[in-house]
Amino acid sequence: MKVSVSVVTYQQASTVRQAVESVLEQQVDFPIEIIAGDDASADGTREALQQLQFEAPETVKTILRHSNAEDFGLTNVLATVDAAQGEYIAFLDGDDYWTDRQKLAKQVAFLDAHPDCVICAHRVQHLRKDGVRILSPNAPHGEGVYDIGALIVRNFAPKISTVIRRSALADLPEWYRLTSYSSADWLLNILAGRHGRVGFIDQVMAVHRIHQASVSANFGSLHMISDKLRAITALRSCLPQAARDLTRLERKLLWKRRIVRWSPRAFSVLRRLNGMARSHPG
Repeated sequence: MKVSVSVVTYQQASTVRQAVESVLEQQVDFPIEIIAGDDASADGTREALQQLQFEAPETVKTILRHSNAEDFGLTNVLATVDAAQGEYIAFLDGDDYWTDRQKLAKQVAFLDAHPDCVICAHRVQHLRKDGVRILSPNAPHGEGVYDIGALIVRNFAPKISTVIRRSALADLPEWYRLTSYSSADWLLNILAGRHGRVGFIDQVMAVHRIHQASVSANFGSLHMISDKLRAITALRSCLPQAARDLTRLERKLLWKRRIVRWSPRAFSVLRRLNGMARSHPG
């Protein structure tokens, strides 16, 4: 198996078919499998996944949990990763979708050509409910290869953009598997990045929906910052080579936390203006 695609879902009955079909429509000359994990949805998501499995039994496999772990979906993600058989693992949430039918082919070709890279990411478009589309704010300009420091500080690899060598996820530390972090996706990238470099393709190949049920919408800026500071503390134990970059990010987050505490409204306005500078309608 060349590529396993981890698709995780929770209460996404209205969008999960589009997500899975965007994988099934990939134009590749290598075998792929879809490992769809559902976190005890009660809105018809499970039934939608079962129907998709019925329609494409040779490709779609399901892991249907009977209780929600309430850990930002980490248990669900890890279940799909542990079940994966592919040389590479790609990631997708049930409310997002891929837009380029050559996405997997391009990323696999990049990783095959760059054995020093363990991750390949690309630019993502964020779609708001009002139809405004925002390009990834932290993405590099131009195709390139980056070290783990850039990944730590810039966080330019959204989950739905990444294809990761499965071997780079074989030794995830116990603290990651057992602790709930809202920044779990970022942490997964960093932990994989211990084993090599990160490739970036400067093309928009996926859409991420921004809605009120998202982690970032519900968890709040101050809590998100505090959670990432806690994650940095955990990373120091297994990333001594990146101590300087972790400290740099820590200082940036401490500065942001001071602003949020001083004036949450001012921080919200700054974020909105930053998003408007990168957005366009339609």
